[in-house]
Amino acid sequence: MRRVRHVRIYLAQMVAVLLCSTLARAQHVQASVIEAVHKGHAVGHEQDGMDAVLRALAAGGSVNERDESGGTPLMHAALECRAQIVKLLLDRGADATLRANSTRTPSFMGNGEYALTIAAGCFIARRRAELAPGRGMPPAYIESERSAPETMVRDLMAHGADVNAADADGRTPLMMAAMQGWAGAAKALLANKAAINARDHEGRLAIDYADPGDHEIMNLLQKAGSKPPTGHSGRTVCDAERVLDRLGYDTPIIDCGAGPQLGKVITKFQKENSLPPTGELDAPTRTALKIR
Repeated sequence: MRRVRHVRIYLAQMVAVLLCSTLARAQHVQASVIEAVHKGHAVGHEQDGMDAVLRALAAGGSVNERDESGGTPLMHAALECRAQIVKLLLDRGADATLRANSTRTPSFMGNGEYALTIAAGCFIARRRAELAPGRGMPPAYIESERSAPETMVRDLMAHGADVNAADADGRTPLMMAAMQGWAGAAKALLANKAAINARDHEGRLAIDYADPGDHEIMNLLQKAGSKPPTGHSGRTVCDAERVLDRLGYDTPIIDCGAGPQLGKVITKFQKENSLPPTGELDAPTRTALKIR
């Protein structure tokens, strides 16, 4: 009987250990700081993201967690254009110098980006600002969305981010700011010695990424000493998205990123315009869209 009792006690202890281990693993899975960041995605929900990040960190989540693309919470917060969350992560020790993987994936962080590169070219803030009035948000909210890229850029540089760190295509933060038309972010970068005439791997300058019709950005780059545009546009995808949206193909978020979703839209356009359905912005398609 004593032996049976000892066996039962041993089994009970093993069950308790296994249960604790399972609960610990479950808690670890739940403590993803990256997942928490995205709780603040929707219009007016930045505080939800802040609260979720604080909970994840309190539960043992890593402020420098990595996803399959090498993306960190800081990069995801920059992608979401959530300036308060970026500051929170920096204050909690997030490393602003980390780089994502340079292997191309459909992810926005699959091409060797840094948090600063992503922040300078974040795109969702503009869409939130456009949607804000219809969601009953006050003017101050709209302004905070539009100023988020500059705020993030300044905070990241203050925490050691390299102003000229380029992604795997050689694109610098200044190029990304020019592409998205964030004049405030561009000014902050230039004030911190961003290389005005740095070239990407295709030989393009920051001014090649700017919308020629965006006079504020163009004047800013020219006054900073930019060489003339090379004639090789860095904004082909941006321009395609705008034209496709204007034509009714529903691409209201101008992310300037060529991915599977845009490929499907392009294929639809090609089929409806008797073009080879390549899903790519090839020469015939660019001609049909009247873009460079």
